[in-house]
Amino acid sequence: MLKTIIAAATVSLTTLLAGSALAQATSDVVLRVGNYGGRFTETQKKYAADLFTQHTGVKVQFIDANPLDHIAKLVAAKGRNVPYDVIYIDGDLQPTAIEAGIIDKVDPAIVTNLDRLYDEAKNPDGYGPVQIFYSFGILYNVEKFKAAGIPEPTSWADLWDPRLAGKVAVGELSHGAGRALLIQAERLAGGDVSTPEKGIEKIAELKAHSYFSSTVQLEALFPTGDIWAAPIASGRGWGLIDKGFPLKFVLPKEGAVASTTTIEVVKGTPHVREANLFINYVLDPVAQVGQAWEIPYGPSNKSVAPVIAAYPELAQRLPGTVEEIRALFKPDWKVFWDNHEKAVELWQRLVIARK
Repeated sequence: MLKTIIAAATVSLTTLLAGSALAQATSDVVLRVGNYGGRFTETQKKYAADLFTQHTGVKVQFIDANPLDHIAKLVAAKGRNVPYDVIYIDGDLQPTAIEAGIIDKVDPAIVTNLDRLYDEAKNPDGYGPVQIFYSFGILYNVEKFKAAGIPEPTSWADLWDPRLAGKVAVGELSHGAGRALLIQAERLAGGDVSTPEKGIEKIAELKAHSYFSSTVQLEALFPTGDIWAAPIASGRGWGLIDKGFPLKFVLPKEGAVASTTTIEVVKGTPHVREANLFINYVLDPVAQVGQAWEIPYGPSNKSVAPVIAAYPELAQRLPGTVEEIRALFKPDWKVFWDNHEKAVELWQRLVIARK
């Protein structure tokens, strides 16, 4: 039913604008948008970019990579001939992008959907808003666990079960799942984000199957049965479950790490207006509900909360209310990134060198 409503809303919006000057506009502009790839990019194209192009004439070219790669390319460009106009990045990376001077503040006169966002989704200094809220938990293969006599994981510590040796995939520190696991490993070892050595040493004890830098890589491993468990973003985990694989997503008792994706105007883009307009489309209720339906991430647009609440099978999959968003575990990301260089050095020496 919800899928039907989304489709109808999209068709209605298209019909409404079909005769307008905006819909008839043509443009030679190609907006270059740095995104994550896989199903995430597919849904953004379907519910935001395609409508944006139809109504403005501006084409969208998605360039998929890890957000840290997007940031590295922009830093290397030094504001000249920047390779992107808009980028999606992990929320914990936003302070780094601001400090590097590679993103600009959004224009509230164009991004009018800012008024509809949760306060938690608004950057107090006016930089890119949160597009989605989500959490990192554990995705595991129900059939493999049952056959091996392994109970359902209820704690992050369960990933260290000896019976899972060689069956757990771990995100690299360049990936949000890797950073989330490091934070939980630090806590399991009696430390916090200021003591990465405790978390790295803990992860080094985990006999991992492999290390991934992209969720697309992870999504290819579960269907083959090569891996039985991994930390993963909630929406991507549910996406694999919906494909019919014998998987289950769980939130460990220690709590799930609160995570976000922000969407940013790139500093130096020659298409500032179009970049801001695209961001407004991404934050629109149609795009937000469509994204939540196909990949269950919590929308940042609070006006869609009643729609989400009306569908319990969807609401249970995501943080869809401000109370649920506030209940997630929120690390001190500034302290985390202050210690990141140390963590990377330890990771290379204690984890990668031993694999």
